[in-house]
Amino acid sequence: MNSPEVQTCIPQELKGFVKRHSSNLIPTLLLLKSERRADALLFGEWCRLIDDLADNASLAPSEKRRALEGWLLAIKAECLPTDFQTMIQRRNLDQNLLTEIVRGMIMDTDRNRYETFADLEIYCRRVASAVGLTSARIFGTQGDDVERYAEQLGLALQLTNILRDVAEDAAMGRIYLPLEDLERFGVSEIELLGSVSSPAMTHLLNHQAERADSYFAKAEIAWSEMSLNQKRLMRPARLMSAIYRDLLLQMHSDRYDVFSKRYRVSSIKKLALLLRVMTAKN
Repeated sequence: MNSPEVQTCIPQELKGFVKRHSSNLIPTLLLLKSERRADALLFGEWCRLIDDLADNASLAPSEKRRALEGWLLAIKAECLPTDFQTMIQRRNLDQNLLTEIVRGMIMDTDRNRYETFADLEIYCRRVASAVGLTSARIFGTQGDDVERYAEQLGLALQLTNILRDVAEDAAMGRIYLPLEDLERFGVSEIELLGSVSSPAMTHLLNHQAERADSYFAKAEIAWSEMSLNQKRLMRPARLMSAIYRDLLLQMHSDRYDVFSKRYRVSSIKKLALLLRVMTAKN
């Protein structure tokens, strides 16, 4: 950590620096061997650190950007926390993907609206698909089918997150649903920011759900083309898929009651999904 260009907010060691949050990631780690579990957890802590930085309400947008740009410099200069840098080398991680993840977080500091889905897709690929691609390498597998699965699943998970968090994001003045979709379904920004339920709002949210489901379907196609060994190594991602598809089904069953309800998957249901993934034959 001797580069003068690197921001001082970057710790010497990453492990133990980040406060643990409740996360759907935790049960997926049970599907990994201990050494890969530790590396996946360390990567998850790094993702949490930069995500928390982008969401830090006590910092001005310019301060957030400056701090995140410090991480970009650290990746380029290989001046990351020692344990994280060692893990990157051990797992031969693609530093371009790490850069993309940080760039996605920088997008959160620069904008709170997306005009088109094409604009939003860039964000989703950075903050979710790049995470999935990096995770696959930590899990110990790679290949074209694995990459397609990670990319499509990442989009599906992030779009499900956006749907679930519509009210929470609106409370912070953020709208992740493309503005072109709001116009298409006759929903104003004021209505969305005010959490105003209406038939038009339900149609808008259902459209978002259908888009997420289409990416889950594309991920399924990629999964069907993976080898048995690739599927075995990608079981953590498979469990994440099952958890988020359950979330999506819950929201659909309630006609997207996202303004008055925080959707979660219970611990018991996660355990059932974990057992299903562990015992699946393909």
